[in-house]
Amino acid sequence: MSPSSDRNLLLFTTVSSIWAIVLGIIGPFYVLQVEKLSRGMEKLGIAFSIMVLVQSLTTYFAGRFSDKLGRKPFLLVTAFTDAATLFLYTVIKETYQLYLLQAMLGVTNGIAGTIGTSFLGDLTIKEKRGKTVGKFNAIVSLCAATGLALGGYLVKLYGLKSLFYLASITVACSTVFLFFIKED
Repeated sequence: MSPSSDRNLLLFTTVSSIWAIVLGIIGPFYVLQVEKLSRGMEKLGIAFSIMVLVQSLTTYFAGRFSDKLGRKPFLLVTAFTDAATLFLYTVIKETYQLYLLQAMLGVTNGIAGTIGTSFLGDLTIKEKRGKTVGKFNAIVSLCAATGLALGGYLVKLYGLKSLFYLASITVACSTVFLFFIKED
């Protein structure tokens, strides 16, 4: 791997790890927030199905256009959109607003999953791809587990809305590191 690829991989791993901690912290409580906002179990199912449906429709287009436009713009836009969306979960009141946010997360999840995988492939050499991807996934998973372990304590200390604010700010601030990635 070139020095540029090594640097990009380090930056991408760092940002992905920060996001994994944050999403681990709010993950279980995100479901509780959606349940509270949906006002009914049948609406909770609809809210999550909207997200998954939109995500499935987005992935193909994300991959196709990232091949033409590069991965970095998609990473930046989805991260800042996710930060804004996390904040909006604390201010919405109506079920239709929840559905819109779920659709928005479907778009960003579809893009982020496809672009993250593609970008990771771009940063690895074929002979060591499995080792590099395995190391990346292990680091990010350990960070997510750390976030999950901390989440309950943080909700108890600071409350649910505070965690969403913290997550929003952290995702937005950590996204700045992506500006230092140089694509070929």
